Amino acid sequence: MEPSLSPIKSLRGHTDVVQEVLFSKKNNKLNVISTSNDKTVRIWDTETGKQEHSLEGHASQTYGLAVSMDGRRIVSGAQDGNIIIWDADTKEIIRCLSHHTNWVICIRFSSDENKLASSSCDGTLKILDVETWELVFNIDDHQDDVWTVAYSPNRTKIASGSLDQTVRIWSATTGKQQTQPLSHDAAVRSIVWSPDSRRLISACNDGQIYFWSAPTGAQLGSPLHAHSGVINLLAISPDGELIASASNDHTARLWSTSTRKPFGRVLQHANMVYTVAFSPDGQLVATGGTENTIFLWDISQESTIMMNVESPSFFSPVSNITSYINQSSSSDSLSDSSASTPYALPETFIPRGAAASPRPSFPDEGSSHHQIATASASSPVLASPRRSFWKRLPMFNTRSAASVDSKQWKFPRIGSIMKRKHRDTEPDDP
Repeated sequence: MEPSLSPIKSLRGHTDVVQEVLFSKKNNKLNVISTSNDKTVRIWDTETGKQEHSLEGHASQTYGLAVSMDGRRIVSGAQDGNIIIWDADTKEIIRCLSHHTNWVICIRFSSDENKLASSSCDGTLKILDVETWELVFNIDDHQDDVWTVAYSPNRTKIASGSLDQTVRIWSATTGKQQTQPLSHDAAVRSIVWSPDSRRLISACNDGQIYFWSAPTGAQLGSPLHAHSGVINLLAISPDGELIASASNDHTARLWSTSTRKPFGRVLQHANMVYTVAFSPDGQLVATGGTENTIFLWDISQESTIMMNVESPSFFSPVSNITSYINQSSSSDSLSDSSASTPYALPETFIPRGAAASPRPSFPDEGSSHHQIATASASSPVLASPRRSFWKRLPMFNTRSAASVDSKQWKFPRIGSIMKRKHRDTEPDDP
């Protein structure tokens, strides 16, 4: 049995799935910002655990989220492809952007906050100028939904991850592809950069975490078998020493980036975990998912737990979190029947939250066609617009203006097709 940590607070108010959470510090006050299927963006006080504000302006479920370093601007993306920029002081809408045509999954500022990157289920990655909100680059080289995007801390590169099972690295100045695509064995859900901008860490539907050299595109060692279910999101601590992973297997986990071993106790949930974030000082972690609740965890006293990382036990008790929630609200009930057994990866992946509401859905492994998310009779079915058959063929794929020199990377590598098991390790990178 794995030891599990108890949350220190639960933030309640969302009426549907929590999609993303981020910490924001303004005037020495620490807040949590969240998006949700209930179409709102909410601001929470971490000291009291109370909701401070609910930003209502989206016409559809909210998903992608970014917050400026000074905490004065909040950017949220939604199911209808719209992005709203909010004034965090006045709670008013500064600008509404409609560059995307489908779910805006991920939004990230550059470290100097002069640029904003967004990725979407419309298969594109867009870079915006924050001063004018004009489109700088429109990159559509991925062959499927673009699920994640991240600026390198030194602002020279942009990385994007897609359901086409690749991560691609772009020049932040020209928008041109810098290396061959980084091939994975499953759809890529999340990526983070190391603080020195030399490493990329990616997470996939197969429950594995991959490590890469950003300058060369070489894979660094074997993937970390981190979860028994889909990994929905990665976060990296401010000092770069820890990564956190949120998974459909009902857990969030902490890992040492130097040893790639578990750090501290498992953050056990009663249902799927979609999002995870570190506080600016790295002492707190926030998580959220299908429990419609945000949990705060104090990891300041956690230490590395030595265990078999290749085959970790997933028989994690949920008693700690269940008892905590019962104390907080007797009206909330959690089922722990499924949490006491391992979670096998399904043959066909059901996207996070699909059972609760219409969501972008994922194709079967090896299929190039989108599936329609199953919805209840009371909810309309959201059909992701199918990308052109010709666009999926490399020789007919229309390249973006920002990637005129990326022709050589248009054709899938033999290694990707064969799903090779061994990749070169960069000699200079331990």
